[in-house]
Amino acid sequence: MITRISEIIHEWTGWCPNANSMKIKNFGNPGGFHAGIPQVKTLAPSGADRPGMPQGRRYDHTQRGTLIIGAVSAAAVFLLASALWFGLNWVPLIVLVILLFVLAIMSTLTVQVDRDALRIRFGPVGLVRKSWPISEIASASIVTNPWYYGYGIRITPHGSLYNVSGSAAVEVQLFSGKTFRIGTDEPETLKTAIDLARTENKTHSRE
Repeated sequence: MITRISEIIHEWTGWCPNANSMKIKNFGNPGGFHAGIPQVKTLAPSGADRPGMPQGRRYDHTQRGTLIIGAVSAAAVFLLASALWFGLNWVPLIVLVILLFVLAIMSTLTVQVDRDALRIRFGPVGLVRKSWPISEIASASIVTNPWYYGYGIRITPHGSLYNVSGSAAVEVQLFSGKTFRIGTDEPETLKTAIDLARTENKTHSRE
């Protein structure tokens, strides 16, 4: 039973060493990428006559919350072992369901950027998601969060923080004056993707 639960956790979270990868996907090109094979694409084609994100492409990266996954998985295994040893009762089962729910909605953070919008989605299930039009973004900068900002969705002096792991983040400022931070394990690449998307959006708007 413990083995089966571990398999379910793996299927839900995809937790695997060295599994993080950044992908710039090509819409409408099923032969360009294959699922499960890490790929890295440049944000603009070689020899491009103008800067910007190529039309039809996007930045798409999923970061796994290693600490969250490890802690929740360890607690789940402990609860299962206790239930098998001492007998089943409602309390550990309820706690186990809550832990699995946490894994389903908060174990990963997916960030997507294209010419039109910056989008984030928590967990494989995607119940918690948010998006901002690229046209409303004034700037993006790389920042470092103090450890006490924590993980999940937090309110900080710099606006909302969306984070599942680590201290690196990209702070986004909107033309309205509001700011927010997106935690990421590849801040330089995310900032570049946002900057290129802004350039492409402006160019497209003038056409």
